[in-house]
Amino acid sequence: MVVYSPMKLFFSSPTSILFAVSTIACLTGCEGYTYTLNEQPIFSTPETTLFSDYSLSDSSLQSCTEQAILDQSVTQPSQLTQLNCSNAGISNLNGLEIFSGLTHINLNGNKLIKIKPILYLSKLQVVTLEANKQLDCSQAIQLANKLKGSVKLPSHCL
Repeated sequence: MVVYSPMKLFFSSPTSILFAVSTIACLTGCEGYTYTLNEQPIFSTPETTLFSDYSLSDSSLQSCTEQAILDQSVTQPSQLTQLNCSNAGISNLNGLEIFSGLTHINLNGNKLIKIKPILYLSKLQVVTLEANKQLDCSQAIQLANKLKGSVKLPSHCL
């Protein structure tokens, strides 16, 4: 007597295996969903809450940072590593120091005068400050000396 297992029959063809693997892959990539069977919850995925507990003085910097948090799926401030806010009309960096994980910041073409909030970000590697015509050169040069050439300064600070 030959006994056939339903699982063995289902997984006997490559198409069936591909279908099962694809279904599992799709379901595991979803967040914030509840899976049900006969309208009864059987599994809920945790929702990822993006970091939002901060306040930046400059509304343009706030908008740029919000977009970076969304793009990088940041859930805590140290996870934000790159910020590209070029030509955004930013004049104030107050509050940015909360993002201690920043390694790359592009602030090219803004209206910056002071950059004190980023002077003590310990993980910074590359900063672009070009075309900030009113920038205080003493702070910019201090940052450039700290990062040893990884700061692009405005022409009036060279």
